[in-house]
Amino acid sequence: MDANTYPPLLQPLFEDYLRTMQRELPGYITGFYLHGSLALGAFQPHTSDIDCITTISRRSTDDDVTRLAAIHQALETRYPDWPLSVSYLQWGDLGQFESNIEPYPCYHDSVLHPRSYNDINAVTWWLLKHRGVTLYGPSTDTMDFTIDWDRLVAEMHDNMNTYWAGFTRKPARIAWLWSDYGVQWAVLGVLRQFYTFREQAITSKVGAGEYALEQLPARWHPIIQEALTIRNQAGPSRYRSRATRARDAFLFLRYVIRFCNKESA
Repeated sequence: MDANTYPPLLQPLFEDYLRTMQRELPGYITGFYLHGSLALGAFQPHTSDIDCITTISRRSTDDDVTRLAAIHQALETRYPDWPLSVSYLQWGDLGQFESNIEPYPCYHDSVLHPRSYNDINAVTWWLLKHRGVTLYGPSTDTMDFTIDWDRLVAEMHDNMNTYWAGFTRKPARIAWLWSDYGVQWAVLGVLRQFYTFREQAITSKVGAGEYALEQLPARWHPIIQEALTIRNQAGPSRYRSRATRARDAFLFLRYVIRFCNKESA
């Protein structure tokens, strides 16, 4: 386990997880890997998820699932500030998509789902393959799948015009823009796609926001800076009114989505 590749404050959690897994489920796990913000070197202790993939030696039994649920509940009690988000996959499942593999156990949002899908997409596989952090087991260099970049970009375009566009169309998501979390989530989330479409690479939410400040008109800088301030917990709001901020976020999302669609046409 290389503690130089992630914040030292997380090392007790990772060591506890591996020790507990090996004690409670001997022979079950074959590897433990980080992706997401930790792989990008952009982990924020109070806002980032701890995205992990654990490779396993067999298809999970009901008893395995029961033990996994107990393990995660105990870990979350001991480390309440840093809940793990883990997918349990066999080695041959890596790089595959929902249509090619069976549902598998995954733990996220404090729930162990016995047979489900979570984070199975081209971005996850790209990050795991090219930036993933090996905490246990074979190195990510030995993973033999490849990433179809055209598929990754196509998936991003679809996601932008469905999920992210929902923040300009669906009342429940529009209402989320009144919250601090909703502003940083939506503004920086759509900017990650903006960055990928233009640079043919993947960056963090903060990296995408900083890039956008250099690339987009000054008209949008206040809402981008606001999202970065929230994400980095760097100070008070730059806005006097949440209504004005929500309106700026709404208009900004419409602008970026139109801009990306126009550039890709």
